[in-house]
Amino acid sequence: MPAESHNHEQARLEALRRYQILDTEPEQAYDNLARLAAFICGTSIALVNFIDENRQWFKAKLGIDVPEMPRNVGLSYLCLERKDIVVINDTLKNEQYAANPAVKGYPNVRFYAGVPLVSPDGQILGTLCAIDPTPRELNQQQIEALSALGRQVISQLELRRNLAERQRTEAFLRESDQRLKLALQAAKLGSWQLDLKTTELSASSQCHINFGLSPEVEFTYNKLLECIHPDDRSYMQACVREAIENHGDYEAEYRCIWTDNSIHWILARGTVIYDADNQPIRMTGVTLDVTDRKQSEEELKRQNLRSQLFSEITLKIRESLQLEEILQTTVKEVQKLLQADRVVIFRLWADGSGTVVQEAVLPGWPVVLGQNILDPCFQEDYVEKYRQGRISAIFDIATADIQDCHKEFLQQFGVKANLVVPILIRDGIWGLLIAHQCAHPRHWNNFETELLLQLANQIGIALSQAQLLEQETRHVQELARSNSELEQFAYVASHDLQEPLRMVTSYLQLLDRKYSNQLDATADQFINYAVDGARRMQNLINDLLNYSRVTTRGQPFVEVNCAEIVEQAIANLKFAIEDSGAEITYNHLPIIKADPIQLTQVFQNLIGNAIKFRRDIPPRIHIGVFRADEGDGGKGGQGKNYVSTPLSPTPNSPLPTPHEWLFSVSDNGIGLEAQYAERIFVIFQRLHGRSKYPGTGIGLAICKKIIERHGGRIWVESEPSQGSNFYFTIPDQTGQQS
Repeated sequence: MPAESHNHEQARLEALRRYQILDTEPEQAYDNLARLAAFICGTSIALVNFIDENRQWFKAKLGIDVPEMPRNVGLSYLCLERKDIVVINDTLKNEQYAANPAVKGYPNVRFYAGVPLVSPDGQILGTLCAIDPTPRELNQQQIEALSALGRQVISQLELRRNLAERQRTEAFLRESDQRLKLALQAAKLGSWQLDLKTTELSASSQCHINFGLSPEVEFTYNKLLECIHPDDRSYMQACVREAIENHGDYEAEYRCIWTDNSIHWILARGTVIYDADNQPIRMTGVTLDVTDRKQSEEELKRQNLRSQLFSEITLKIRESLQLEEILQTTVKEVQKLLQADRVVIFRLWADGSGTVVQEAVLPGWPVVLGQNILDPCFQEDYVEKYRQGRISAIFDIATADIQDCHKEFLQQFGVKANLVVPILIRDGIWGLLIAHQCAHPRHWNNFETELLLQLANQIGIALSQAQLLEQETRHVQELARSNSELEQFAYVASHDLQEPLRMVTSYLQLLDRKYSNQLDATADQFINYAVDGARRMQNLINDLLNYSRVTTRGQPFVEVNCAEIVEQAIANLKFAIEDSGAEITYNHLPIIKADPIQLTQVFQNLIGNAIKFRRDIPPRIHIGVFRADEGDGGKGGQGKNYVSTPLSPTPNSPLPTPHEWLFSVSDNGIGLEAQYAERIFVIFQRLHGRSKYPGTGIGLAICKKIIERHGGRIWVESEPSQGSNFYFTIPDQTGQQS
């Protein structure tokens, strides 16, 4: 490795170790982020992954059993190399990716989307990745959402480290208290001493700083009480009394109000000193400004609440897509989390008006649920700005730089401050998610804005998915109805044709018998044409009836011995086999669950076709079987090479999945060109004229429909003059072999 690359890697590893995250216990916040990444990308696997010298360690994992993997396994190295998000729709389309052990083996990666986890100093610590064993694609919104989650992982790391640092500081203070009852060595520790008889207080300059006082201000006990938040004064005094009465150490954590009215948190610790008569005479101790720690704790708490809220909403989206329930949960939880007076979801209409479709409002404020509202300002350019992703955070409606019409509109609902984010779907803007403060103006911080924005994104995803589900449901219902009508039409039409065709055939046969050789050659020829046409029409109707009855008149699946099925098919074709001199062989065949009549028809059609489409040599037909998870079971097959046939499958042939039987019917006939491999399974599709190869063109379509009814697939591999291999699969529902 070049020296420069080595130095970069060492710097990266040092940055990772500073977070002390490796080999730690699972944490709910990271698990929630992994679940949310899987939901956004629609994958079964998601990982929060940190990369050290030799391994990838999973802080959070969904859909995978192992806690870590070697560094060179998987595709996360691409994020390190490219220093950017990586999305691979299908790993098998790239030889390099396809050769990766995680693609070839567990967890069989076909789709990969990874976001580099970049620390504030620019070092890549690992990845947030979404993985799936099937190919898929992401839209731009999903990619942006995944990137936002990656930043959220880093935020969680930073909060975790800050909190750990604060906890270590407090641990140090406790240790120092045990030794000297003072902690003057720690940064920003103010020392103090209180005379319990005179209440005279002496304090260091750092104490002045911690309470927001200038050094020249006299820091008396009364001044101390004046600085402490009114709601916390009695608590602090109770802690002092308890320490004195119990001969214990004094500790209190309370709020103080600085001269600029800002709120700060103070951690005070001390010890009581007694005289010879065991009477308390003074207390001595230290103070520490722990505002940053308290803010970190509050931020971490809010982050956890937000993750919990995301999880609840995304779970509802995944479980039901009941939009009303999702929207109702959103407004209620946001109202509680933000402590807002009102939270609404506003559905926008094309003319700029809208309807409040969900609302959570505190008692005492106007209820607007269900109201159709028209803000005159929305008829101008407001909607377009929101369509472009605008976020509006107004601290004070009365003094805000907004149009008078919009100000008057908000004031009629008692709004003093509001926060508005758009709900966007694929086709544009759907509506708005709005938080109102009615009692007083309010500053909206980044957490609150980000929370509302991400929830609006989740609502947009839910709306889009609900639309897709509705379209798909309508399409499936229409397709089922169409298929049912077509099957009914085919059955009725072919059934109703039977009797008149039978009469036509009978009279034609009477004409043939009575007037044969009594008319001229042309008349005899016409009669022969008519008799032959009627016979072919009879065959066509019978095949059409069989085709329409595959799914509607099929028999229940039972255990059948495939060897007996093949023997029955051979017996049905006895005369054709004898006339052609065909030789039919087969492997030791399994016992499977199937419709015996339909399975016989499949083998009979495939063997019959092999006899019909033969060359000028006797047909040689072989029936083989293979199963991926058991090879040939030691029963005479050829393992991964399928069966001994004149034409071997190509490397691109679809292999059976585990617990699935693959059957082959191979011949040495005329074959066909690859371009016709799909066409021959379409009903009425023929590659040859009836004069050369008779038939209705329905046989293979029936085979396809039967195999699909059994949950399998059917296809052909062939070359002209080289014979054909017909393959079909049937799931193994018995777990047995004969």
